[in-house]
Amino acid sequence: MKQFTGIITIACLLVSSGCQKNDKIRTSGETTINSERVLEGSTYTIPGFLFSTGSVIMYNPQTSTSTPDIFVLPIVDPQGNVTGAYLDSPNILESFALVGTYGSAVEATEAFNNYTTVNVAGYSALANPVQEHQVWVFKTRNDHFAKILILQIETYKIGQEPNAEVRFRWVYQPDGSPTFPG
Repeated sequence: MKQFTGIITIACLLVSSGCQKNDKIRTSGETTINSERVLEGSTYTIPGFLFSTGSVIMYNPQTSTSTPDIFVLPIVDPQGNVTGAYLDSPNILESFALVGTYGSAVEATEAFNNYTTVNVAGYSALANPVQEHQVWVFKTRNDHFAKILILQIETYKIGQEPNAEVRFRWVYQPDGSPTFPG
């Protein structure tokens, strides 16, 4: 009987420790979002990124219950060519601040890793244009901060529809302080 009780105790500990790990807020990662819209009814659904959940979510202004923090959108020249990308936010406030643009992936990664406390001024409504090797700060609707390292940008068309895709590394501060978790 003692052996059976021991097995049950170990099983309970494993299950409870697994649950605790799943409840932890994801505060960093690498993500790709694109601008590919899907017509649903009379409005479009577009993917966006929500820092508080660390996930890409689909957003439709008429039907969604969650609103992403950022979207990627293509930059299109007068001839219809996709020339780049920018980040937008449904935030009412200005949310983006450029920390810096760096000459290489190594320099940008080092700057991103060493940027531990928000110390920028002059936020804007858009991150425009985003370029590889840039580091941005983002301020969420509830005044929490994220830092973003732009890793890769792809531009393309699907039919005649211009699109952009941005891959980025991010760190989110869920407690509202200006210092990022280590």
